[in-house]
This record gives sequence, structure tokens and C-alpha cells, in this order.
Amino acid sequence: MSTLAEAHERLRETDGFVVESPAGDIGWVEEVWLGEEGWPRALAVRTGDGRHGLLRDEDVVAVDREKRWVVVPEEPTLLALEAPRLSASDGLVASWRATDERLAVTPRPRHLWHVPYRPAEPAPPARAKGVERPLWQGVAALLVTIAVLVALTITLAYVIARLVTGTAY
Repeated sequence: MSTLAEAHERLRETDGFVVESPAGDIGWVEEVWLGEEGWPRALAVRTGDGRHGLLRDEDVVAVDREKRWVVVPEEPTLLALEAPRLSASDGLVASWRATDERLAVTPRPRHLWHVPYRPAEPAPPARAKGVERPLWQGVAALLVTIAVLVALTITLAYVIARLVTGTAY
């Protein structure tokens, strides 16, 4: 039987581990939360859809360090986390706060070729920038434009001559 210290110690250094349930991936561990005694007590989890949840140590079934998995029951209890708050009362302190609201998480199904995934941070919106085309496309566009202008000029010369004199020659 494991002691309380061993139960808490298993969560140490699990940042970045995939949170895995029998139904599939739930998300990944963003950070380990320590209790007042300094022992790991909970995990901040980033779900596949980008939400943040708190997974308490008693809801963790096992930790597989070789595969970098935190194993949880099929329907784990994830508490929703509020947005981080910044406080300047005792210096600069950033903190998260768990609510009593449970997060409903849909696991990503597992397949035989399953590769554990870790969703990337959401990318900032890309700035619209001009597409730089290859040199040959620019040269081709220039030559086509010149050819069209020459054809238009010749056609216009013949049309004007025909209208003025009645013959194009």
C-alpha cells in the first residue's frame, strides 16, 4: 500500500504529460499545483478544445512516466478554472481559481495507430501580407501585358484607318 507522500510524489514533474482515459485523450498537463505543505496536490489540465481544468490528485489512477501519460478514470472530475488573475497586494502575484463547475470533456478517440497529441497553443491571428510570387511569373505577366497592348494598338490603328478612309490599307 502506498503512503500519502508517495501518492503526492507521483504527480511531481508531470508537466506536458498527456491526460489519458480509457475513452481517449482528455488533454495535457499544463502545470502541477502544490498544496500548502509543498506536495503536488492537483494538475492544471488544458483540454483538447482549449479550456482549462483542475484535476485533483485523488482523481489520478496512475502516472506512466515512460509514455508520459497521466491516467484518469473514464469520466474524470475536472473543475473549471477561471481566467488567471494578477494581484499586486503582496508583490506581483498571479493566481488561478477553481470553480465548483465541472467541465464536460469529450475525449479524443483512440485508434490502433493512435499517437498521443498535445494541442499547440492557439496561434495569434496571422497578419495579412502580400504573397511574393516567383520571378518567372512576374516576367510572364509582363510579356503577356506587352503582347496585349501591342495587339490592341495594331487593331486600333486598322479600325481607325478603316473608319476614316473606308479601307484599312
